[in-house]
Amino acid sequence: MSSPSPSSPSPQAIIFESPYPQPFLPNSSVFHYLFPDIVGASPLPPLDPALPAYIDGLDGRVLSRADVVDGALRLATGVRGLGAKRGDVALLWGLNSLEWARAIYGCFAAGLTVSPANGGYSAREIAHQINDSGASILFICPTLLPVLEEARPLLKRAFPAERVVLLARETVPAARAHLTVGDLLTSEPGHAERFDGVDAHSTAIMCYSSGTTGLAKGVETTHHNLTSELQALNAGSRQLVSGVDVILGVLPFSHIYGLGMNFLQPAAKGCPVVVLPRFNEIPALEAIQKYKITHALIVPPIVVTFLNSKHVPNYDLSSLKTVVSGAAPLGGEIAAAFAKLIPGVVMLQAYGNTETSPVVMTAHADEFASTPGSVATCGKLLPTYQARIVAEGRDVGVGERGELWVRGPTIMKGYLNNPGATAAAVLPGGWYRTGDVVVVNADGWYAVVDRVKELIKYKGFQVPPAELEALLLQHPQVVDAGVIGIYDSAQATELPRAYVVASEKLDARRQAALGKHVAEWVAAKVANHKKLRGGVRVVDAIPKSAAGKILRKELRLLAEAEAPKAEARL
Repeated sequence: MSSPSPSSPSPQAIIFESPYPQPFLPNSSVFHYLFPDIVGASPLPPLDPALPAYIDGLDGRVLSRADVVDGALRLATGVRGLGAKRGDVALLWGLNSLEWARAIYGCFAAGLTVSPANGGYSAREIAHQINDSGASILFICPTLLPVLEEARPLLKRAFPAERVVLLARETVPAARAHLTVGDLLTSEPGHAERFDGVDAHSTAIMCYSSGTTGLAKGVETTHHNLTSELQALNAGSRQLVSGVDVILGVLPFSHIYGLGMNFLQPAAKGCPVVVLPRFNEIPALEAIQKYKITHALIVPPIVVTFLNSKHVPNYDLSSLKTVVSGAAPLGGEIAAAFAKLIPGVVMLQAYGNTETSPVVMTAHADEFASTPGSVATCGKLLPTYQARIVAEGRDVGVGERGELWVRGPTIMKGYLNNPGATAAAVLPGGWYRTGDVVVVNADGWYAVVDRVKELIKYKGFQVPPAELEALLLQHPQVVDAGVIGIYDSAQATELPRAYVVASEKLDARRQAALGKHVAEWVAAKVANHKKLRGGVRVVDAIPKSAAGKILRKELRLLAEAEAPKAEARL
């Protein structure tokens, strides 16, 4: 495990391998991998059906593994009764809940493809996903019914009441025409569809990936993609132990990071997930204390929230042993500060993409704990993956920056109905272009240093926004930050501009003063070409996806809206 061990099949390619042993990769459905009905059919060790699988962090309800299986087989019968058949697409739209868990396993058992949707979507956004995915049945949170009604004029398909199932235990008085997950659970248990052999390459889920521009694309993730990913995680990530570990479930299960690492992997290891609808600071702290949570998966904004919290000292968090941050780079200084906030906690990072199912890199907790500086990296290459680092059309080696290309059995089947985008993303040989700029050291630790499409070019020099954002978060008066490039026609170049959230509410005069101060503070700490010549703007919040990634295209729209005002002052 000491080095990234490149092998070179040709003068042009430098291929990095994983230091971890390659696991067995089954060809079965996700459902039968996690809950096998034949002894020895799954590579997972037998697990007691009585073990808790999911716990409602608000009301304490528990679903055991036996409950999950029984409910899934009953829901499978229920959805078949509504006319859904193997291969149909079910859209699953809502916040985390036990009913969400019931629904996805029921759809898996029925042989449906599940397209999870962000619970914060607007009518326009959900209409696009419903139309593009070809969904024929919807499972939605009751509170989202008004948004669905607003979206109906945009839908290509009419959805009668029986094709809109509510993620609820009981009938909703204001929506009596709709069945609920609770209603479907009264069906007789049916059978779970098998996806063995070549059928394992059928699409299991379709998360939607927005990228940096354009409409979100449906990412076809197969059963084999998911089971291969779970096998890789079991070998190369934080080692979960049944009967010992309890997992905090605050990441959106509708996002591939939350679905893979937070929802499915604990089921593969027999560890319960304490489910909360979303991240809110106090409920999360209460859940850690009450349920003695040992392992949490979070995103950088949650790290920042805890670092700036006055509430953390009021709770007993001593059960917490490890925390994984993913979905976006986390600066080393911030990661180290978080590790000091809760004594005894080991901070880990993970890296991946929706298109890679998702995790490509992480490492064992003891490796992060024993390796100085590793907290500033996203870990090592997981087994089943190979990697290349490509800069300006050529492969580069250890210590050199370049775009990360990866291949392996977890790479998506493709973008739904978009062969052009698929061909641009997955190159001959199966190499998926991540769009992320990385560097690997001699011991095989990878660090993401930026996005290819997000690099700012100042007079020919590359300025990585992520580097400036990590620096800005060290300023005592800044709690969040996003950096973009704005084009200056007078200089014919992009200028780095920062948008920051202040630690306290400021009036316009004090905002301007803080912006000037932060720009000067940064200028004293960076190379000349990285100075914030585009200025610093104070905003209420940095726009982010559900997974915590900065939505730079929204910052660019904000900058465009500001441009006329700026020009008027010149």
